[in-house]
Amino acid sequence: LPISQSRLRHTSTVFHSLSFKMVRVIIGKQEDPWCEIDLTEEDVEDWKKGVEIAEAKLREVVQLPPITLENCHERDDGDLQWDEITFEEEVNGKYWHAIIMALHRIREDFVKKQRKMKHLDWYMTMKTSSDKRNAKYYV
Repeated sequence: LPISQSRLRHTSTVFHSLSFKMVRVIIGKQEDPWCEIDLTEEDVEDWKKGVEIAEAKLREVVQLPPITLENCHERDDGDLQWDEITFEEEVNGKYWHAIIMALHRIREDFVKKQRKMKHLDWYMTMKTSSDKRNAKYYV
């Protein structure tokens, strides 16, 4: 009898620890959001891992503007505006930290891609306009 009670207690503790509440996070305006994700208490338990988990979840669903050679000069570097961050319910600082730092990392990556594309555009323009040698003089 004592063994089964301890197993029962252990089982209920396992189920209790697995029942983390889900919190919906909306990035952007309510009527036109960038994306929505769900975070659990377990996701944000550790400060550092919480940022990584939130970033991974955001990257799965966020639709960033495309960056191409043709449109790379249309936008300023880092001009992503998330507008609002809305949580479905009241949350603690760990949720806020995870989301804000994850969005910061995504914005930094976007800026790096913008700058790389602008540099590539500059390089391609320079390359096509600088080599004006007459081929008949070079054998």
